[in-house]
Amino acid sequence: MKYILAKSAAEALEALLAEEGKARIIAGGSDVMVDMEAGKLAPQTLVDITTADDMKGIRIQDDQLIIGAAVTLTEIARSPLIRQYFPSLCKGAGSVGSLQIRNSATLVGNVVTAQPAADAAMAVAPLDPRFVVLSKDGIRELAMGEMYAGFGKSTLNSTAEVVKEIHIPLPADDEKASFVRLELRKSLSLPMLNVAAMAKVTDGVFQWVRITMGPVGVGPTRAFEAEEWLKGKALTPENMAEAGRLALHNAKPRSNPLRGSKKYREHALPILVRRALEGIAKQMGLLHFDN
Repeated sequence: MKYILAKSAAEALEALLAEEGKARIIAGGSDVMVDMEAGKLAPQTLVDITTADDMKGIRIQDDQLIIGAAVTLTEIARSPLIRQYFPSLCKGAGSVGSLQIRNSATLVGNVVTAQPAADAAMAVAPLDPRFVVLSKDGIRELAMGEMYAGFGKSTLNSTAEVVKEIHIPLPADDEKASFVRLELRKSLSLPMLNVAAMAKVTDGVFQWVRITMGPVGVGPTRAFEAEEWLKGKALTPENMAEAGRLALHNAKPRSNPLRGSKKYREHALPILVRRALEGIAKQMGLLHFDN
């Protein structure tokens, strides 16, 4: 097997294309190495992007938060810059696996593996991220919803495309985000459910809301009915509870031995959606209560 240390995103793409379908990108390797060990993946070449300078770092540019594809979940969880604008993303990144996993795994990897309940992917979903993708045809940007083709299936061609970085619009003062999860234990636990939300609230009234839920569909699932219903509504406990109930209309939780029964998860999801919205309210100083 060949192992290539790419010095840039362009060099990583060049290496992929040269191998004509026989190479894979690796950063943390928390999924690639597991799949190789299980015999699900057998690349002849691995292209390491952790040495690519233009795929590292967290910065602000043109009112966008930019996160390189090689940035680890630990870097995100501990980043003062990200915490200043999106503490919910720090929380989501810090919820993944163990510290050892977070020290190597990346946010981009959490998305491109297309697992329906990945905490970091769920946390970034309502922030309106754009993924900068390089291919032989040039550069394009994909929205979060354009990254998922099915359960565990990304729309990206892993042998011919490279995600360079993520762009996230900086929030206005009246825009906040939150992330909550339901787990069996406090560490090394898959989420039974997780919910992330972002909202613009002016004078105590929802102007717009984005709510994503998992694992209740293919990737982060939007609660479109609840989002639409909340527009123009006052930020009150009653309205947030009703939004939680409406969120079920866009969710399809199933029984799972690791995540609980369908009935239990249908009961818990509205509560989790309400708590995500309450998290936004607390950040804005509009409501004061304990869950």
